[in-house]
Amino acid sequence: MLKKQYDVLVVGGGAAGMAAAIGAAKTGASCLLVERYGCLGGQATTANVLSYCGFFTHGENAQQIVKGVGQEILEELHALGQYDGYTLSPVGNAIVALDQETTKFALDQVISRYPVDVLLHCQMVQAEADLQNGKVQKVVCMDDQNSYEFTANAFVDATGDANLAYLAGAKLRYGDGSGKGQASTRILMLDRVSPDVRFKPAILEGIFTQAKKDGYKHLTKESGIVFRVNDDTVCAILPSIWVPDLSAETLTSCEMETRRQAQEYLEVFHKYMPGMEKCRLVSTGVQLGLRDTRHVLGEKTLTGEQVLHAVKPEDAVARGGWPCEMHLDVNKIAKYVFVDNDDYYGIPLGCLQAKGWMNLWCAGRTISADPTAFASVRVMGCGFATGQAAGVAAALSQGKGCAVETVQKELLRQGALI
Repeated sequence: MLKKQYDVLVVGGGAAGMAAAIGAAKTGASCLLVERYGCLGGQATTANVLSYCGFFTHGENAQQIVKGVGQEILEELHALGQYDGYTLSPVGNAIVALDQETTKFALDQVISRYPVDVLLHCQMVQAEADLQNGKVQKVVCMDDQNSYEFTANAFVDATGDANLAYLAGAKLRYGDGSGKGQASTRILMLDRVSPDVRFKPAILEGIFTQAKKDGYKHLTKESGIVFRVNDDTVCAILPSIWVPDLSAETLTSCEMETRRQAQEYLEVFHKYMPGMEKCRLVSTGVQLGLRDTRHVLGEKTLTGEQVLHAVKPEDAVARGGWPCEMHLDVNKIAKYVFVDNDDYYGIPLGCLQAKGWMNLWCAGRTISADPTAFASVRVMGCGFATGQAAGVAAALSQGKGCAVETVQKELLRQGALI
């Protein structure tokens, strides 16, 4: 078994994990980033989630609320000809459209500029912790050739599913804590679509409702979001399922069921949607787009009231502004509840620190938030912000604690918005 020591170890290479690793490195810490897939980017590059949500507030006069590492990514995408400002969705959300392969390369380029050790195709399989003193001591990882034992002074869980916190024995909540939560979604990429096709929710609802009446048994959402990637290619956010746990047995069932749904949606498009008679299902992603699984219970918990009323606490280390986007019914389109006055809210540092733990930080979907707040903070733009904050906090504290003012000062030095 190969062994190595770092100041900060980050598990998960999505938006939050990448920002955490760079934030830690900019603070002067030695850092390792471990990612189980063959690319960085998380669900943007593995689950066809081809948009960054949460970089901007809602509405026609959207303001940018995430910079720092996130801004570096936008600038790299711009340099590669992929990004030239946000686009507004039909409900007024400002989104950054992505190309999957360009995004993979852009993330590679940005992280390679920093002294971060990156291990792709590396799976965390074990974590050991001193529960009495609230400290993660080491993690064990494996690739297809070696096993590794990594120790660190501080750890960041950016897995999206709180896998590190789970293995370490931290307190967690699954979904909304009552056996329910937000549905997960399989995103379909379809090409050979006529440029004349318009994907209005009412039109989609009409064809899917009729298809269900005509005997299609595996359709779920009766309406959804379908958006163009280019002239003849679209992404369709349609097949949905509640994922009750993260066992291989459950995930296998969910993956297969949503692929079955995908084939029925394809058949329905062929039969009921003029201009899509010859469309082709190009991709369903490497994995199902998981949305709401495990959440770390933190020193503080962000609430829906704080989010919706745009509360900006003095100990904020990141900003959020995406509406609370609720996917509570697998058969219905998401419902949005917007932040007051299209403003932004602040995310306290305590929401990023596992309760009772000295050196375990969380970022992205794993942060401590109630179900309503989670519906906003889970998006990737916000993940860049909470990730950079968690990485900086981990680097400065290294298991010994640090003042929020010190974290805020370093984040501002790195160009982040707090």
